[in-house]
Amino acid sequence: MARTDINKIVQDLQSDDGSVLWSLILGEQIEYPVTLDFITNAYYYIYEAVLIEADNVPGSEDIPDAIKPNGVKEVINVRVPVERGDWDPTTVYSMEQVVTYGGKYYKLGNYVNYLSSTPPDQDSKWAEHDPRIVYIQFTNDLAMDWSNSPTASKPVYGFFELRVTEPTGGTIFKKTWKPVRGIVEFSFSPTELL
Repeated sequence: MARTDINKIVQDLQSDDGSVLWSLILGEQIEYPVTLDFITNAYYYIYEAVLIEADNVPGSEDIPDAIKPNGVKEVINVRVPVERGDWDPTTVYSMEQVVTYGGKYYKLGNYVNYLSSTPPDQDSKWAEHDPRIVYIQFTNDLAMDWSNSPTASKPVYGFFELRVTEPTGGTIFKKTWKPVRGIVEFSFSPTELL
């Protein structure tokens, strides 16, 4: 049986759902959840997220296809909720902390120093939680010192990437994934001119 030519691709062994676009208004401070489908629990992994200024052309409506030479590089925080282990009715919990109960994960809402003997699956202050979720935190100072600012009719853009690395220990060969890449668009904001 003859072999297929090496350049006749019939399957993609490493693919993704495509690049993303986050659209922000200059000065917004937003946190976005991202579900990492390739792991079972996000808690122990190492996260790196960056935003790099694109080579924005004033007045252009096109998304740039290059980075700005010597442009601004920003580190973006990735938040993983704190896991507290098995739920204990005698333990005090605070907002966004995660517990396990009945084989499921639960995350506490916006409560501080919360103590209750009602189990999380029966307490409305707790919500079922997917442990594969991490939160990308876009702070209100992003893109403020870029070479170009958005105008009333034209945004500016940056390139975003999230890197996820296995924790130290375990296997000798630590795997690294880059599950989210794309563009962050910053639109004009009158309040930032005050």
